[in-house]
Amino acid sequence: MSHKHLIWEEVSQLAARIAENGSLGAAEMSSLVEQMGRLAKVQFKANALQEAALQQQKDTFHALQVTMARQEEMIAALQKSYRKDIDLGRHDLLLAMLPVVDGLEASLANASRQMDRLPPEGEPHAALSTWLDGLRLSHQRMLDVLAQADVEPIVAVGQPFDPRLHVATGVDTSGRAPLGSVVSEEQRGYRTQDGVLRYAEVVVSRPASSPAVSASPRVAAPPEDATSP
Repeated sequence: MSHKHLIWEEVSQLAARIAENGSLGAAEMSSLVEQMGRLAKVQFKANALQEAALQQQKDTFHALQVTMARQEEMIAALQKSYRKDIDLGRHDLLLAMLPVVDGLEASLANASRQMDRLPPEGEPHAALSTWLDGLRLSHQRMLDVLAQADVEPIVAVGQPFDPRLHVATGVDTSGRAPLGSVVSEEQRGYRTQDGVLRYAEVVVSRPASSPAVSASPRVAAPPEDATSP
């Protein structure tokens, strides 16, 4: 039995005597006052302990909230870094596919020229035609993969020169095309929703007296952040 409970029992007994006799003697009254004082001290101590325990719980809860907030910030930073690494890897992979597409297109153009020189009834023409069909299929599959990644060719020939999309690697002064327009394409450019993947290298129509255009091609930089538009 706790000390507090013992005090309460003693106080209860004194209260019962008051109810029975209507009053208490001086000694009993002094004892009642003493017990009530002791009870108040015990209660005060219990309240203080309870408040200290409650404050400790509040402090622990606050520390837990701070820890959870830091963990959430750390997770968010890791996720952002992970997305950036994925975007950079995706950019590099798509950029590495473009020379393969260039090679297939060059092979297709060369094979088409060879086809035109061969008799249509001969066996070499038939063999080259079969090989050309396979090459076209491979080329189309590569284009399909790029399209699934939202990569599309940059329109160049016949368009006004746009430094945001094109890089001038030469000029044409023949006057056969409007000034400032793209006459021919030396290397096809590609773009994504995030920007230019590879600039189109083009020949631009210029007057004969126009200063030479820089032929230094630019390389598209990878996106800095996946979340940026």
